[in-house]
Amino acid sequence: MEGSIIQFQKEFLLKPPQERVFIIHGDEPYLIRTFLNKVKEKYGNNYTVLWGDDLTEESFYSSLSEGSIFGSTKEKVVVIYNFEDFLKKLGRKKKNKDFVVKTLREVKRSYVFIVFDRKLQKQELSEEPLKSITAFGSVITASKLAKQKIKELVLKKFKDKGIKVEEKAVDYLLELSEYNLMELKLEVEKLIDYALETKELSLEEVRRLSFFLSGNANVFEFIDAFLKGESEKALVLLERLYMWGIHPLQIQKLLSSYAIKLFTLKRLVESGKDPKKAMEELGIKHDFVKLKFSEYLSANELSDLKRILSGLRRLDMFQKLYFQPPEDTFKAFVEGFLLRSKRSESISQ
Repeated sequence: MEGSIIQFQKEFLLKPPQERVFIIHGDEPYLIRTFLNKVKEKYGNNYTVLWGDDLTEESFYSSLSEGSIFGSTKEKVVVIYNFEDFLKKLGRKKKNKDFVVKTLREVKRSYVFIVFDRKLQKQELSEEPLKSITAFGSVITASKLAKQKIKELVLKKFKDKGIKVEEKAVDYLLELSEYNLMELKLEVEKLIDYALETKELSLEEVRRLSFFLSGNANVFEFIDAFLKGESEKALVLLERLYMWGIHPLQIQKLLSSYAIKLFTLKRLVESGKDPKKAMEELGIKHDFVKLKFSEYLSANELSDLKRILSGLRRLDMFQKLYFQPPEDTFKAFVEGFLLRSKRSESISQ
């Protein structure tokens, strides 16, 4: 059985299904986090999180076997993250995969959610042990929402708090965040706090608060400083983002998106394309965002942008192949790039 996480959330919280094991995956982590937070609220102390990189064969079995919850009449929820790390530790032998499948199939009184932080390909779901798990469990997908749906959610959030916001301001916020729900959640919450008394938000206020909210961590402010080569400011902002609990992979993904768009824009402009027309083609339509990208064009040579993209690709490879901690590797990348840029600047002067 397969289904969307939005529909599944409604059904599960109202009347949980007969299946006991669920594989959750998708390219919209915000929807996954929202669902699991609601499940945690419902089950309270009967909600347990397991991490695949910490699990052993024995701890996996003891955490899920009926014996470990014998005598309990309450249903429990077990959430497993980093499941792939656990499978790698077990090895590729068939008996190890059969052990995982058998343990999960015998779960009768708990709900088990195996959570992936990415969208699985059909081939991955057709390989063991996932193939066998889907035979008695369900696959729940957190797909990206349509842009219009995201806009409606943002408008509803402001409306629920009694805050009147200009539609242009919402459009600006959506374009600035590139419709990233996790980023929008952080920004909308800040804006709601700001407008609790006035109950109104203008485009100018959203511009000022969303990009230069100095008191709090802001991913866009970090990206702005990084792409303009403001090394000290960028590093301070990165530390603040970490302190506020923003995951480094989230920052890295957004920076990659901006860098790809800027690299493409730079190539188009250098090949003779009118900057305004090039921006329109790339979906850069809001005047303020256009202004920002114009600043980034002036601050970066094509070679700089190639180095950024090359560095980000290597970073992604090391994190996935060698399991290097993203907090350390991303910070080292930022420090290394900005330091090199500063040296080059000094030499040219």
